[in-house]
Amino acid sequence: MTEESYNHDRNSVYEKLQASIGDRFVAFRPRILYCSLFVWNTVTCGKFIAPLLQHLSPKFSDSLVGETLAMQYLIVACLAGWGGSLADTTEKRFSQWGQGRLLVLAGSVMLGTIAFMGHALPELVAGHWEILRTKSEPDYANWDFVLVWHILMRCIYAVGMAICAPAIDGLALAHLDIMEGATQADFGKERMYGALFWGLGSLVNGVGIDCFGFDFLYFMVIFSTVTTYLVIGVYMWGLDRDSTGAFARKIGAIETNSCPMSSQNNKEQTAFLPPKNATSSDNIPTKSLLLMLCKTGYGVALMFFLFVLASGISVVDNLAFMFFSFLGSSDTMNGFTVVFTVFMEVPCFYLAPELLKRHGPGRMLLYAGLAYVIRVTGYTVVPKGHMWMVLILELFHGITYACQKVGSVEYVARIMPKGLEASGQGILLLVNYFGVVVGLVVAGWMQEKLGPRVMYGFMGLVVFLGVIVLVVAEKCSSDVAEPNVMVNHRKGERTHLIQK
Repeated sequence: MTEESYNHDRNSVYEKLQASIGDRFVAFRPRILYCSLFVWNTVTCGKFIAPLLQHLSPKFSDSLVGETLAMQYLIVACLAGWGGSLADTTEKRFSQWGQGRLLVLAGSVMLGTIAFMGHALPELVAGHWEILRTKSEPDYANWDFVLVWHILMRCIYAVGMAICAPAIDGLALAHLDIMEGATQADFGKERMYGALFWGLGSLVNGVGIDCFGFDFLYFMVIFSTVTTYLVIGVYMWGLDRDSTGAFARKIGAIETNSCPMSSQNNKEQTAFLPPKNATSSDNIPTKSLLLMLCKTGYGVALMFFLFVLASGISVVDNLAFMFFSFLGSSDTMNGFTVVFTVFMEVPCFYLAPELLKRHGPGRMLLYAGLAYVIRVTGYTVVPKGHMWMVLILELFHGITYACQKVGSVEYVARIMPKGLEASGQGILLLVNYFGVVVGLVVAGWMQEKLGPRVMYGFMGLVVFLGVIVLVVAEKCSSDVAEPNVMVNHRKGERTHLIQK
């Protein structure tokens, strides 16, 4: 079958479908995927993981928890590029748009769920296997074996996470790129729904743990996994029923798109992108994709800033609840702290297109860094028994996370060739999670040896250093030559980041 006849057949099918439906039906937006997936995330990689590990084994000290989570994120950093590439290459094997990335997403969720449920195995078999007996005869318990088992489960989970994260973001960006009336700058509005359900899921988990113990998380992971699969099915059904023709066939190359509106969303060509005749099927090495992001001096500075900011965020995302327990917080109160972060995340994500238009991705990243410094500096002076002060400080995390997420995703989306959306997000995760690894190793050791207040003060100084580097890089560039394009006349660099 020739390309012309294939297009004619596909178009005729959609014309008949639209005629039979009568009313115009638009496919569901990817926001429904973020809703269910982020409830799942609150259980499998949320802020309760560190307290859970210490509950599972008494040998999980603060430093060992940090090292375990660092090992988890190191695996994510090493495999994230491969995970994004897997999602993109699998997508090309299916004629139905989105089916390949959704298949990869579903598989990664199942792998993560199996790994999380594996945490329950030592306790379940403790009464039948002498080496694992941990409750009835704790003196004979082999804690080293149990410890290694739980670390192994986090490592297996990391593989699923390395695939899941770039797959969902790449799918959302590709969806927005060809959807009528939307652009990739609307990513923040989609991600906003993930923030809402992240807060809701964290609150439910906190109340559930206080009422039923940590075993409640096993119920929640099963519930959220089943819900995620149902939502994936609904999303695929919406793609099949879509009558706009935007999803009639997937993008096979950078220069082609079956959606008539796609010409409005084509990416800006830059000097450091592949030539216009390059296709998304070209095998672009991970190193080349990373060099695209670091082509300019400003790009290098921004990558350094993302690295240090990720190291700082990793500490509050993974170790904060241990600090809150030090202040006298309950699990329910811990859940409320996440709700307060969402109070600021939601408006920031919702206003993301306007914020990008007014300030550009680079400035949004600066705001993220400054908000982080204010938050952790406040941690160093909060007295015990005053969790209400922590709730106020948590509002700054919403600014940090939303601006960091939107700014970095937009930066990568503008540079990556079409068809490599998930691959680009995989490279971004590689940079971020290497920062996470370093942050958790250093912070875990500092929290155990020097205390949490000293540790948070140190992380604030590190992120502030990153802010200074990014500001200096911006000042070394000249004024904006065109919207969202900064040119350094001395070196001829284009950053595609600053909007004044």
